[in-house]
Amino acid sequence: MVTTWLLDETPGHTPLWQVFWIYGVLVSHLLFGSILYLFRAVDTPTLALMLAGFVLYTAWIMRVVWRNAFNVGNPLYGHIARALTVAWALNTVLVSGFLLLGHVGRIELPF
Repeated sequence: MVTTWLLDETPGHTPLWQVFWIYGVLVSHLLFGSILYLFRAVDTPTLALMLAGFVLYTAWIMRVVWRNAFNVGNPLYGHIARALTVAWALNTVLVSGFLLLGHVGRIELPF
């Protein structure tokens, strides 16, 4: 069933630093930087697909961080990682929506 994996609270086995810093921060920034780099070069449907993929990746990261949050010596870091990841996910959805709206309503610049 689809909801089974969503409700699974089994802790992960990956160290929090790896999930948070490499998958969450580094890869997310590379993906978002690529989207910004290609912003003017792609058409709106392609940008929508890229942003949707980025939002889905962020949802996956949120799940992975949530499951591996306490694979660390100090549980406080797990709580901080969870809070920061939720904030990042909200930011991702909002910024992606605004970028898409900006792309739909863009005008040609005179240069």
